[in-house]
Amino acid sequence: MPDQRMPLAQIYQLYVGIETRAASAVESLVGSNVFGELLATSASNAMALARIANGGVDRGVRALRVAGRGDVSNLARQLARTEDKLERMLQLVEELKDLLDQRATPVADAGAVQSMRTVVTARDPAAGRNGKLAKAHMRSATATAGPLPR
Repeated sequence: MPDQRMPLAQIYQLYVGIETRAASAVESLVGSNVFGELLATSASNAMALARIANGGVDRGVRALRVAGRGDVSNLARQLARTEDKLERMLQLVEELKDLLDQRATPVADAGAVQSMRTVVTARDPAAGRNGKLAKAHMRSATATAGPLPR
């Protein structure tokens, strides 16, 4: 039995010695400036390869005439702008509807009629004088909304 344990003990001692020397060699390598430079170069090369791969994939998608990430984000931005403009137009239409409803209701009190005229002329004096409040309000709303995206 002593013969079987002796070779295993020698192999273990040899393994521990090799591991200790390898650990000290790796520590001295990692602690040097050369390793830092090698690591930085490797990282920049990896980023360059990733950039090249992304460019190739984008060109492939364009060649297939399929919408890419940039196309979808541009469309989303245009859609959001269009929705905002539509919401503003809806608000203006609601305001006009309320204004027309106010003008259509019969008012028994002359003081109320005078106050309604004051409100109308205060909002748009030119429209109040001309009696074309709806058209003037729509023109100003169209001018402030701006052109629709293409």
